[in-house]
Amino acid sequence: MKKKTLVLIGLKLIVLILFLVVMISCKDSITDDVVTETTEDSAVAEISDDLDTEVVVSEEIAAAELDSCINCHNSTTLIFAREVQWENSLHGSGLTFERNGADCATCHTSEGFTERITAGTFEISEDIQNPSPINCLTCHNIHDTYTSSDWALTSSDPVTFELTGDTYDLGNSNLCANCHQPRPADIPQEGGGDYEITSTRFGPHHGPQSSMIAGVGGYGEEYTGSDIHYDNVDSGCITCHMTDTAYGKQAGGHTMNITYEYHGETEEYLTGCIACHEDIESFDRNGLQTEIEEMLEEVHVLLVAQGLIDGESGSGITGTFTSEQAGALWNYKTVEEDRSMGVHNPGFAKFLLKTALEALQ
Repeated sequence: MKKKTLVLIGLKLIVLILFLVVMISCKDSITDDVVTETTEDSAVAEISDDLDTEVVVSEEIAAAELDSCINCHNSTTLIFAREVQWENSLHGSGLTFERNGADCATCHTSEGFTERITAGTFEISEDIQNPSPINCLTCHNIHDTYTSSDWALTSSDPVTFELTGDTYDLGNSNLCANCHQPRPADIPQEGGGDYEITSTRFGPHHGPQSSMIAGVGGYGEEYTGSDIHYDNVDSGCITCHMTDTAYGKQAGGHTMNITYEYHGETEEYLTGCIACHEDIESFDRNGLQTEIEEMLEEVHVLLVAQGLIDGESGSGITGTFTSEQAGALWNYKTVEEDRSMGVHNPGFAKFLLKTALEALQ
């Protein structure tokens, strides 16, 4: 009997101990759950706070970026108007940007010109793959600071001519002079003996406008006459070619054109000239262009007769000539390629053609 009682008491103790163990385990589990839940709630709260902060920061950044963007991209048609004008310019509509070889790409492609200006040299390292024409990014610091200062030009530094070493410095038009200048060549010298012309494209190339305005880069004696527009037009090219008031997409502004077609007729856009020449009615003011055309024709006849120019194509003829003959051809090509018929620098244009005539006669 006593033994049975002890067994029962032992069993009760075992049950009690098991019960206590289970209860303690349940309590720990509940505590862990509470702690875990509390920790998770805290983490969620922290994440929420971080997200709120990020949202606020993102809104501030977006507002700042929007404020930057609307400096240019606003409700006005300023950019659109410029784009329409540019598309009708020779820069925008011309097809010469396929000349992507390293020698030509410095002026014929946007990428080549940008590389050249950035490096401060006249050369680029290699041919340009996938070239693009001269465009907004070529001339302006687009999307550099994302402020209105991005309208600034990529360069307005004075330009040293490759051909002569003279300096062109007329404000913002300096950017134009980087390309609109003669290419390096050996200008024939008076009394220099025989001169070998090795290319049918002999001459200052297609853009000697800046050197024409400055009155340098010709054959013969040093020109000491008046450089009327270089001395009196502070901004050079852009004063006449990029007037603030454009005629639609035909002339002025970013078309850079000063003539346009109207009902089958070629009209002259004189807006850029009126500030100085109030009475101007034509670019042929005082018969200047007529005079230059007549002088060019006179020189042309002599060049054809002496075998320096093909009478039909107008291209030069390769061969050995006297330095005087070669110099006459150089001057003729300089005035012809300038394309202003003397307007850029009346005195210098006449001087070049007179020198050419004297050399051929």
